[in-house]
Amino acid sequence: MNKQTNDIFSRRLRQARMMKGFSLEKLSHCVTPAITRQAINKYEKGLMMPDSRVLIALAAALGVKIDYFFRPFTVEVDRVEFRKKPKFPERMAMAVREKVREELERYLEVEQLCGCSTEFSMPRKRVSNTDEAVLHANEVRKHLGLGYDGITNAIEVLEDNGVKVIEIAEDTDFDGLSGYANGSIPLIVVNGNFPTERKRFTALHELGHLLLDIPEDVSSKEVEHICNAFASELLLPVSVLKSKLGDSRHDISLSELTDIQRQFGISIDDIMIALRSNNVISDKRYSGFQTKKNRLPDFKKLVETSRVVSERSGRFARMVYRALADEVISFSKAAVLLNTSVESVKSQLQLV
Repeated sequence: MNKQTNDIFSRRLRQARMMKGFSLEKLSHCVTPAITRQAINKYEKGLMMPDSRVLIALAAALGVKIDYFFRPFTVEVDRVEFRKKPKFPERMAMAVREKVREELERYLEVEQLCGCSTEFSMPRKRVSNTDEAVLHANEVRKHLGLGYDGITNAIEVLEDNGVKVIEIAEDTDFDGLSGYANGSIPLIVVNGNFPTERKRFTALHELGHLLLDIPEDVSSKEVEHICNAFASELLLPVSVLKSKLGDSRHDISLSELTDIQRQFGISIDDIMIALRSNNVISDKRYSGFQTKKNRLPDFKKLVETSRVVSERSGRFARMVYRALADEVISFSKAAVLLNTSVESVKSQLQLV
């Protein structure tokens, strides 16, 4: 094999191991027959190549097809803003990055195959506080033609406007990330294990990181507050919130909040934060709400119940089936892109 093939294999092997969350030691024990940790390390450093027997064993242990190891890299992800709790280990963060790279490679490939690329044109603006972020959120709403209605599918709106959105099912200590692929393609990743309201808020929070040019001297904590304000305003404009609940309230019924939750796809917790931030309720009233949640499990469950229809993007699958219907790709290629079986693809393809 030539040096380029060797380099691709070494990177792909490491990527597959990272996505699986395996250490060198664990992979060595999972391969049958066993391969030493030292040998795998040499494969990943490009110092030697495995024979066909070992290659088959590595693919089986890592859950990939053999041709995966020799597929050229087409995506590099950079300028990443990672949102995770401190206890989310770095090895898992590395696994997320590699999963994102893998998903994005397939996404961009099928986009190119069916000629469905979209241009990113949402306006970016310099802001230094939450008030300026809220103003820009309204400018973005106007740019997207949203008016004052709820966003039916936030992920679809982002993808229709040039943002690549990927869902990764991860530990709840991971929220999401944003960055750029190949230097200029905006990317947002959300945790697919979260309720719909949280996925929507996270996606738009990450959009804030992409669209808000925040001065470097602003603290990281304040940056998060600014992006939260941006996401909240995009989901539920303050003017709409006040028109529904009034300029000043003390007691608010759960029924009022659940109605807004269903209409705008925003959690009750985030509605309450917006009410406090905009002085519709006092800090004391908000603290009372939090205390009640902590003391009464049944009330907490009611507050945190998701009442929004499950939301995810269908754009990637639509592009694959379009390419298949146009005979641009084969059934086997579609199955690889969708990470499913040929039989499943055939059962889903209903030409009209």
